[in-house]
Amino acid sequence: MVGLSNQGFWVVDPETGEDRFALYSELEADVVQAFIKPVGGFIFPAGMFMLSGLPDAPFYVKDWLPKRGKSLLYAPAKAGKSFLSMQLSRCIGAGLPFLGLTTIQAKVLYIQFELGEEILQGRLKATGKEYENVWVGTTFSLKLDTTEGKKRLRTAMEAVEPNVLILDPLYKAIIGEENDSHDIREVLDFLDEIIEMFNCSIFLIHHAGYDISKRARGSTVFEDWVDSYIQMRRTSKKGEILKVKIEPIFLRHAPLPEEPILAELGEDFEFHTIGGEPTVKERVAEFIRVTRAEVTPKQLFAQGIGSNTSVYESLGELEKEGKVEKVGRGLYCWR
Repeated sequence: MVGLSNQGFWVVDPETGEDRFALYSELEADVVQAFIKPVGGFIFPAGMFMLSGLPDAPFYVKDWLPKRGKSLLYAPAKAGKSFLSMQLSRCIGAGLPFLGLTTIQAKVLYIQFELGEEILQGRLKATGKEYENVWVGTTFSLKLDTTEGKKRLRTAMEAVEPNVLILDPLYKAIIGEENDSHDIREVLDFLDEIIEMFNCSIFLIHHAGYDISKRARGSTVFEDWVDSYIQMRRTSKKGEILKVKIEPIFLRHAPLPEEPILAELGEDFEFHTIGGEPTVKERVAEFIRVTRAEVTPKQLFAQGIGSNTSVYESLGELEKEGKVEKVGRGLYCWR
């Protein structure tokens, strides 16, 4: 090799002994990756960057949470934010649909700033669910805008190395004035450092202002910073089963959905969408995951999950997504 450029490199042809220019686009994808190196720590030639082998699935939660991204969901008090947060953690950890949204299985660190250990444990147990790939912790004293608080979060991140960090609720992790853009910028700059340092995504749970139509509490810097800004409001009256409407205000990397998500809190203390049954794919995924053994399509048919065609299509899609593995002829297991 005698030289490199943005499009390829010069090599000596072993047969003719002459210099020949080889284009990166002509090489096998795995070979190209060896040549894609940053300069200055994080800068790439645009042509090489476009050949970089980045993930095919760029979201941990479809449309809501990009990889190396940040999302904020806000809601009034008593709207079920923490129940939703635990459900979100579980679904990402297991790679299961979250309120109809596809997820990519990933390790989750859920930090709760408002509930004590006993209350959090009780809520987790009450769901009757398993929380694979989910790590949890409670603290009332960790503050993201203090030297000690930053150190504690880094230590936790180093220990767990999560793909997704969920902080609930944000206001309890801040000493500064949440309406002051300078104070909030310090917090968000630190969270950007966390994203870069640990190659993770961050999901913030926040409180709505007194008037929810004016969005979340605090500085508008939050809106400038996040990739997804999501509103959750209670639609049921006091004393009724908790029902909510969840609606993205903006999604930077996806179109807004035509309809909001309507859900109610079930006896398992998780939210379930209203007005629609789980899809065949969701039911297939849940059955295989819970069974924890090799499953045949015949078993799925016996459960009345769907038609032959819909079940096989769902198995194929789940296999492509890396959620189930075909381990033999007509045998599938959860990955």
